[in-house]
Amino acid sequence: MSQVNLWSSAEHALWYLSTADSIPHRTEGESVLLGEVPKTVHRILDIGTGDGRLLGLLKCDRPNVECVAIDLKATMLEKVRTRFADDRTVTVIEHNLDDSLPDLGKFDAVVSSFAIHHVEDDRKRSLYTEIF
Repeated sequence: MSQVNLWSSAEHALWYLSTADSIPHRTEGESVLLGEVPKTVHRILDIGTGDGRLLGLLKCDRPNVECVAIDLKATMLEKVRTRFADDRTVTVIEHNLDDSLPDLGKFDAVVSSFAIHHVEDDRKRSLYTEIF
């Protein structure tokens, strides 16, 4: 079985961050997401948060929402922790998506961008079940 998750180096994470804004139609997708997540949510889970880009966008109109950001790569965790260093409503957790999600409680919204496709298909199915 081939490995889908190639996030094995800081260089790969930094390359991704340097090219993320050039991903075709990314801003359109983010705009749809912002329109679909109600401004009245209380808790948001961001799976594979990266540098916290989605949470940053969501918190523009929902500054007091409690957020849990999970990611595996140390480079990404450092970036998201720096981004939300002064925001006590954001909890950052190191977690490998190849493993079952930790018990984090209930969420009003679960978001993810460019992360879930890195896991094997069987794990995608079980991950969606855990999210639900």
